[in-house]
Amino acid sequence: MTENSGTREGLRVGDRVKVHAEGASVFVIVSVEGEDALIESVDEGAPGRFPFHCKLSRPVPAES
Repeated sequence: MTENSGTREGLRVGDRVKVHAEGASVFVIVSVEGEDALIESVDEGAPGRFPFHCKLSRPVPAES
């Protein structure tokens, strides 16, 4: 994993996040490369479930 001080502090591989603060779906960070994160839905039954890339500055931590 690559740590980048210009991204949301403290987000790491394995953390649960939402795509934005008002989001309802929860994702897990699969990998981090530079300023990009690969995230995937935690809901194994979600239709079309697949990992996708997003800027690490976008997701917000999901409440536990």
